[in-house]
Amino acid sequence: MKSGEHPTSLGLKLYELLIVAFYAVIYVYLRFFTTTEPLILSIMGFILALWAILKPTEWAVEGLSMLAEKLGIGTYAAGNLGGLMANLPELILAILLILKGEAEVAILTVLVVAGANTLLFGVITVRSSIKAGGEVKVPVTTLRYESELMMVVFVTSMFLFVYNSAEVILNPAKLDHGLRIPILFSVGTVLIYLAFITFIIKDKSINPVHTEEDKEKIRNDPGMKWSNIIKFLIFGTVGIILAGELLAFGAELLIEEATHTGVGMGEPHIALIVGFLGSLPEWAVAFKAGDDIELVFGSVLSSISATLLFMIGLVSIFLTIIGTQFTLDPFAIVQMVLSGCILLFVNLLMKDDLKLDAFEGICIIIIQIIGFDVLISV
Repeated sequence: MKSGEHPTSLGLKLYELLIVAFYAVIYVYLRFFTTTEPLILSIMGFILALWAILKPTEWAVEGLSMLAEKLGIGTYAAGNLGGLMANLPELILAILLILKGEAEVAILTVLVVAGANTLLFGVITVRSSIKAGGEVKVPVTTLRYESELMMVVFVTSMFLFVYNSAEVILNPAKLDHGLRIPILFSVGTVLIYLAFITFIIKDKSINPVHTEEDKEKIRNDPGMKWSNIIKFLIFGTVGIILAGELLAFGAELLIEEATHTGVGMGEPHIALIVGFLGSLPEWAVAFKAGDDIELVFGSVLSSISATLLFMIGLVSIFLTIIGTQFTLDPFAIVQMVLSGCILLFVNLLMKDDLKLDAFEGICIIIIQIIGFDVLISV
């Protein structure tokens, strides 16, 4: 986006604001002042959360993009930061679920988000390849930075698999208590991702230095004023927090309803529903970016890596802080290994001929769908 084209309005139409406000008032009344059917209340909350996820996340990403441009951060680094911001709803959702005593659902939800973003990358690859006439060229920045991070994700996921496999082999009884992630491992993955973000922000070859003309345009652009940037970031972040609370409460209601009624909906099914809702910001950002392949690849691939390295690591650290051991069911390890293997597969495909085509995108989609089938079948 060029200077002078940055928004100064949140883009809320009066009728949209009135509809959302009216709906929110009804939801609050039913939630706090009546004994509404839990399933109905959870669905209403998910619908409100859907709006809160899409619109406020758009504000937050827009604010972050303007901040990045003001600070001289390039497209690729901005895409990674945008992907990290788009991951914020699921982090908040996971923390709130943990506080509600649903740690296992929280972890599964975060992993479902990683799978949903992997599915998104397959869809984007197919879509971009068809629009480009058969194949899409992989951006140089993706090959230079993202491929290294993808290898790190593969190595860490395999480490967890081997580590837990060894523990179970040596002591089979441990499987009944759940698989686990060592705290130092979690701290390490968080530090790796923070180092990655730091390096791409500081790399002058992909972050152009502002000329005097650029600085003058930024100074004269109302959208680039600090007050406007902060407005977008604050409204976006508050909306994302509310979306996380609505999703967490809705998931809690579904779990209670399934337990009381004996409906065939287990925690993996609930995690799948909530996880896909939580992944919608990444889908929205990717499709909004359109043909900007550098931004799309940077955003989507970074979202997968951020989920598996940064988000899972932070959740593990949070659980340790509150005195709860981080445990995983076998599917969680399967999804982590699957995501790591798919990233390795994508890395090899990109380095093979520096291009991706529709067939390769379809392969990614099918492999991840199989992974989701494993989730709801166990």
